[in-house]
Amino acid sequence: MQNTNNKLLCCYRDAFDELYVVETIVKMTISSCQEREFNGQYYDIPVKNIPLLSAERNNYLNMLTLLSERVNNIMNLNLLMEKEIMLLEQNADNSR
Repeated sequence: MQNTNNKLLCCYRDAFDELYVVETIVKMTISSCQEREFNGQYYDIPVKNIPLLSAERNNYLNMLTLLSERVNNIMNLNLLMEKEIMLLEQNADNSR
């Protein structure tokens, strides 16, 4: 049982590390988009197109924010799994 728990913990940690990288990339992208929008970087496009670009950025920011929230939820679920695996391991040790 302990070998199985160790494998589960290794998989959990690898998955958590990957999720952390994804979360970091999403947050960096959100920050970059927000910075461009807040600083009014519109790449010398015609004034009539600025609202379109701004709306597009805001849509992307909304989608990225939702993605960030979902990744964070998955990370929290992974933390709960880790605790459960640790409890299983402790219970197995105590029953010996």
